[in-house]
Amino acid sequence: MDEKPQICSPYARRVPRSVSDQVAVEERVDNVRIGAACFHGASAAVERMRLWDNGRVLRVRFLDGDPVVQSRVEAIAMEWEQVANLSLTFGRDRDAEIRVSFAEEGFSWSAVGTDALTTDARQATMNFGWLYENTGMREYQRVVRHEFGHALGMIHEHQSPAAGGVIPWDRPKVYAYYAGQGWSPEDVDHNIFELYSEDSTNHTTYDPASIMQYAIPDSLTIGSFAIAGNTELSPMDRQFMGRQYPRGGPGLRELVVNGDAIKADLALSGEVDTYHFTVTEPGTYVMETTGPSDTVLLLHGPSDRGAVLAFDRDRGLGRNERIVRTLLPGEYWLSVRHSDPDAIGTYAVSLQTR
Repeated sequence: MDEKPQICSPYARRVPRSVSDQVAVEERVDNVRIGAACFHGASAAVERMRLWDNGRVLRVRFLDGDPVVQSRVEAIAMEWEQVANLSLTFGRDRDAEIRVSFAEEGFSWSAVGTDALTTDARQATMNFGWLYENTGMREYQRVVRHEFGHALGMIHEHQSPAAGGVIPWDRPKVYAYYAGQGWSPEDVDHNIFELYSEDSTNHTTYDPASIMQYAIPDSLTIGSFAIAGNTELSPMDRQFMGRQYPRGGPGLRELVVNGDAIKADLALSGEVDTYHFTVTEPGTYVMETTGPSDTVLLLHGPSDRGAVLAFDRDRGLGRNERIVRTLLPGEYWLSVRHSDPDAIGTYAVSLQTR
């Protein structure tokens, strides 16, 4: 095979779920959400993402490597700024969130989103193990776009919940092929066959053109099924990441107890607005939305963005939301999104004592 069917090494550091979840929600409140389809059921599905705060400046530092190779990686990585509302700043900052190495030859990998914050500041969060001065530009584009997709929070497309049953893997051949590259059966399961659960990630319908999709040669599947090594971000990649990091997004806003309602709009499908407020006196508080949009309201806290205290859909007037809770002193957060992930609209949110 001329082209590597894998992109990521199985040796990227695996972070304990509890640690990873906590770091993620400290970065961004809506890294914990309630699945919209669950509001009519007995329980809620909690989605846990690894997204950076919208509008974040991410510092990138090269730990080693050839300057020519570094410059090519930087140029391709910067393309993500045109897709997501994030800034990548390359420099020598010792506190850089993304730290790139070329030391592990033959292996390329990246931490997923905020998992990079769980790595010791002296260690790499990303590695490019087969990029050299004489490497072709197609391979640079394929690998750099893919690994920086991981760094911004994207998962492997072939491991998306939507990929279940789509790829007719010939499992014995897959195990044998990757064994030849030093992968154990557990490595293959973790990086190829295991699908993320519905409650662990944002995802779209399966997209074989995604930059996050591994190349799949026909020799590793049953029947006639193959996917070439994608080098470009697909239209769905661009749309999806634009939703996760919307331009003009308001970021975290302060909500004042007994203050005026804040008028806002969900200008992009999939957008989530987040609000912070502080309770100084114990009591009963009323959080509600008004307006024409059918929104979903979540309350997080106290003093823990990852704890979902309450959620509501349609307990307010019309299609609006209303949460009434006795709250103790502490910090709290509200997140608001449209009940239809493809819809947009206006609303207002308020916080009053009862």
